[in-house]
Amino acid sequence: MSPAEQNLLGAIIRDPAAYRSADGLVTGDDFEDVRHGRVWDGLILMASTGQPISEEAVVNRFPEWGVRGLTAGDPWTWTTDALTYSVPEYANTVRTDSVRRSLRMVTDVLREAASDAGAAPLDVATQTMGLLGRIIDGAASGRLAAKSLKEILEDEDSYDWIIPGLLERRDRAIFTGAEGAGKTTFCRQMVVLSAAGIHPFTFKQIQPLRWLVVDAENTETQWRRAVRYTSAKAAEYGTVSPVDRVHIKAGSRINITKGPHLSEIHRLIDIHKPDALYIGPLYKMVPGAINNDDDAAPLIVALDSLRDRGIALLMEAHAGKGTNMQGDRNLAPRGSSALLGWPEFGMGLAPMDEDPDMVKMVRWRGDRDSRDWPRHMMRGGDWPWTPVHVPT
Repeated sequence: MSPAEQNLLGAIIRDPAAYRSADGLVTGDDFEDVRHGRVWDGLILMASTGQPISEEAVVNRFPEWGVRGLTAGDPWTWTTDALTYSVPEYANTVRTDSVRRSLRMVTDVLREAASDAGAAPLDVATQTMGLLGRIIDGAASGRLAAKSLKEILEDEDSYDWIIPGLLERRDRAIFTGAEGAGKTTFCRQMVVLSAAGIHPFTFKQIQPLRWLVVDAENTETQWRRAVRYTSAKAAEYGTVSPVDRVHIKAGSRINITKGPHLSEIHRLIDIHKPDALYIGPLYKMVPGAINNDDDAAPLIVALDSLRDRGIALLMEAHAGKGTNMQGDRNLAPRGSSALLGWPEFGMGLAPMDEDPDMVKMVRWRGDRDSRDWPRHMMRGGDWPWTPVHVPT
């Protein structure tokens, strides 16, 4: 078994919900060893139907799946603690390896035909086209299913809140702002207060959250100086201290569009089990500039693989330099337009001319759902930012 195949099986056993980010990218037929392919198909069926999954449960299914030649200890080997997790990446690797094997078959057919003077060219062409057709058909291997409108309407309209009225699991929110406008302080307030069991803007008590922070711009020293006071005060007024509920990787640029860094973030999610991830700034998450949709696509895929772990994403991005007809700065993220329609919420902090200590929350994309984001905020007060009412 290739390392990618082993890691893919192990990752799903350890985190069954992760199947959503791989189902459709790869099927059992893509595995080099048919036995492992049968295990994969069985795991997807178990995960999609909500059956409990463990190493022992998988071993007990071997006879039912027609798996022979694997030992009872194999699933424990697949889920070794040495694994790093990036399910979509592993799935794409398995699928790519499968296509390469199929292409080698096509090459073998053509090579054999070239050395066989009696080979009928049309027969060779037909066989080759058949093999290529199966490769192309396999690329569309997703198991798409449609629900009736009746089934959809029968589901409950419940919210899976992590911050009531503001964020639910799997939400994606991107915040931008002019340089020095306070977007980083705004995001840190969301992290620290909610980790202490305080709503970051109403300041009412909520269920404390666990956060993972991946900051590719600010250092640990900057974090320590910036949140020391807020953390101490949040511990005093909240239901718990936030200091053990926020884990931070800070101070170095990373590239989450490639395996190692993305896998490490998945590993940190496995270790700390956060409710939400604060990550950014986005331009320091890729090797170059985000100038077009091709640049943005790998970043979006990587971020969605993190979101598929059932966590909310709070992201920071730098705004562009352009202005509109009224001379107001365009607060949409710098670079590709693909980032504009991707998140559930996209807002920028715009300083107000009449008071430099106040900002207006400017939406550069329409909210996908109604939420209680503040419209205006003022620096200072009991916390770094305090929502205020500004008459219109």
